[in-house]
Amino acid sequence: MKKAIALLILIFASASAIFAQDFIVKNNDEVIRGTIKGTDYFSVFISANDEADVILPAKEVKNFFWNGNSFVSKGFANGRNFEYRFVKVIEMGTINLYSFGGGTLVPEVKEKKVKFRPSIGIGTGTGGFGGMGMGGGISIGGGRSSAPERPAGAPVVRYFIEKPGAGPLQEVPMKAITEDTKKLAVKNILLQKMSDQPDLKAKIEMSTEFNSRDVVEWVKEYNATKK
Repeated sequence: MKKAIALLILIFASASAIFAQDFIVKNNDEVIRGTIKGTDYFSVFISANDEADVILPAKEVKNFFWNGNSFVSKGFANGRNFEYRFVKVIEMGTINLYSFGGGTLVPEVKEKKVKFRPSIGIGTGTGGFGGMGMGGGISIGGGRSSAPERPAGAPVVRYFIEKPGAGPLQEVPMKAITEDTKKLAVKNILLQKMSDQPDLKAKIEMSTEFNSRDVVEWVKEYNATKK
């Protein structure tokens, strides 16, 4: 009896470990499980099945789950093309809220284990993608340098909002807002998305700060009314 109980505990423990494991879902719905070691938001680095190290660019991935957080791949206008990058899911529902940046999280890669390793450089300029001012640029090649480069300074966190079926993904510049014009821009974006809820509409119209904490709470409140 004790052996049977011990066996059941072992089975459940193993199952829990499997389900808690990081994973990546590729565009063809293939699931890669293992240990994700980092992301620079343009690619994700995983030790597939905890054996072979692989780096996958955002354009080949639908989403991935890492350290209790979900990341999805989104296309951003870059001239006539789309630049794919990962955004972290903050809230999902009738309205989706994402963040981008906040640090480059790609560790050093051992040469002999990597199946594919692009050389990655992230610029720190002020240029934009499709008028959204993402800053800098990225180049991906097939070089065999020792590790992806890190930016000179950690990038700021940027926030994006979308209401599927009601317009494209939009940046919400709600970090360190000081100019009245930016505050007005954020207010208008939020009112476009949530003005069909009178209570929330009133909160947004009366607000003067539009910090990230308040916006996250408003989005959560709005989604709760739609469940």
